[in-house]
Amino acid sequence: MLLTLRCLWPWLQPHRVVLLSGSLWILLSNLLLLSLPLLLRQAIAAIEQHDWNQVRFCAALMVLATLLGALSRVQSRLQILGCGRRVEVDLRRQLFGRLLDAPAPFFDRLGTGDLISRLTNDLTQVRMVAGFGLVSLINALVVYSLTLTAMLWLAPLLSLLALLPFVLLLWAVKRISRQVLHYSARTQEQLGGLSDRVDEAFNGQRSLRSAGFEPLVQRQFDAANAAYLADAEALARSRSLLVPLMSLVTPVGLLLVLFVGGRQVIAGSLQLGDLVAFNAFLVQLAMPTLMLGWILTLFQRAATAFERLDLVLQLPAVAAHPPAPPAPVPPCGAPAAEALGPRSGPTLRLQGLRFAYESQRTAVLGPLDLTIASGQCVALVGPVACGKTSLLRLLTGRYPLPPGMLFIDGRDIGSLDLEDYRRRLSVVLQEGQLFSGSLAQNLTFAAPATPAEQIDELVRQVCLDEDLARLPAGLASRVGEGGLTLSGGQRQRVALGRALLRRGDLWLLDDPFSHLDGATADRLWRQLRPQLAGCTVVLALSRVRLACQADWVICLEQGRVREQGTPATLQHSGGDFARRLRQEQLAEELGTNDASSLSRQGGEVVADGR
Repeated sequence: MLLTLRCLWPWLQPHRVVLLSGSLWILLSNLLLLSLPLLLRQAIAAIEQHDWNQVRFCAALMVLATLLGALSRVQSRLQILGCGRRVEVDLRRQLFGRLLDAPAPFFDRLGTGDLISRLTNDLTQVRMVAGFGLVSLINALVVYSLTLTAMLWLAPLLSLLALLPFVLLLWAVKRISRQVLHYSARTQEQLGGLSDRVDEAFNGQRSLRSAGFEPLVQRQFDAANAAYLADAEALARSRSLLVPLMSLVTPVGLLLVLFVGGRQVIAGSLQLGDLVAFNAFLVQLAMPTLMLGWILTLFQRAATAFERLDLVLQLPAVAAHPPAPPAPVPPCGAPAAEALGPRSGPTLRLQGLRFAYESQRTAVLGPLDLTIASGQCVALVGPVACGKTSLLRLLTGRYPLPPGMLFIDGRDIGSLDLEDYRRRLSVVLQEGQLFSGSLAQNLTFAAPATPAEQIDELVRQVCLDEDLARLPAGLASRVGEGGLTLSGGQRQRVALGRALLRRGDLWLLDDPFSHLDGATADRLWRQLRPQLAGCTVVLALSRVRLACQADWVICLEQGRVREQGTPATLQHSGGDFARRLRQEQLAEELGTNDASSLSRQGGEVVADGR
């Protein structure tokens, strides 16, 4: 419980005034509640003296105290439950911001479903403990403090007898809490794994159905679900022991008090009103005691949730990394720019660059020694898994690199303000990632205030005008989640249009024409080239023929440079580039537009990768 409170306190501090106000309302409501047994004691004494006016007066005060206590309790819950909601909003904002700026290796380690589980299920646990959990805890502390003080004042011996079952309860709760914490962690991890499986199944449903893998995936999901159920049942069994224990404490205490206190009343050493008031105080402890089991379980689950959320909260913000000491500029002869200005592409220098993903032992790139001049268009070609996409990922700055491997205008990428650097980038991925909304909203994502006439010109530049004419609502057409209502080629062209509006001076294009037929790809690339004048362009391609329009071609194989040069030089060198180019030309002569002989759909080619 203390661990959970330590984790929660930094998030409560901005709302401490509201929290203090709610706590004061809880104190007031319990002071009014505390007065009821004392008024009952006075009423019994008045009954013994046949003072009916005093009895009516005590009854009226009890009604008033009950009403005021109820109002105070409502106010306390409004204050503290609202505080819990504010903590949830603050925490969600921080988590989302961290994820937006998280380094790419983090997403390689955790699945999407697991992250969603952390931001929903785990965050719900934190909200519960920051709201109703705090209300119940503060209320229990106040009730125990006030009521035990009153009980000790009335009858010290009876108080010790009544509290004896509580000592045994604490010992039992300590043992059970360890089991609850263990199974809470397991169930939340299992739930994250289940979310991962659901996410994979939904995103890959087309592939699963076409391959007939539904029974296999169903069996895997059933096995994961059974494991989650087993842990959830074990957690439920552990939690179920707490409530009966809590419910036994007060009755056992009442039996002891009635047995000993009754003898004292008969002996005349204790007043009847004192015994009734004492029993009323003991009954007031029943609900906080019963809630204690729920509170302990809730705090245990919140401790596990905080541990899982802390993995995200402790992420270093990529753009907030302190600038590293400038590394020595490699003797590559490239001019070092004094400032990163717009529409003047940077010079890129790779010096002994090596890279391996955390999940792999062998390097996927390197060693690479390359120079890409400012304003140059460089095409990366090569077979599948040769390192084209990995190199583009490194150029975005998402993966950290040791100093001295990658230089932007003569400066090590580690010494740059990555947030400023990324403002220079225009990145287009092969899958053409879109967002839920209209076609116009996706095109103008980087510049929402773009005039309508400029959007129309943009549509023409990316060869979407004919497709737009076939859409019922035109630019207002909804594209669905991830652009599912559009074809692969349409998504790629929308992504290219979005990148054009961004007006970056370093373009990183990961095979943005893979879903287009050859003629459309040629026309689109010819229209784009004038728009990229002055920009540095690094273009990964599966179609070698498109690389002929680049200034320089780099052929990669197993993460290393196999050959490089101008397109004309490589065409006559008889190397891998020339061989792949001849294969494509032969395929076109045989009546296809793609060297891989992929099937046509309209003017587009259905492909899943390079």
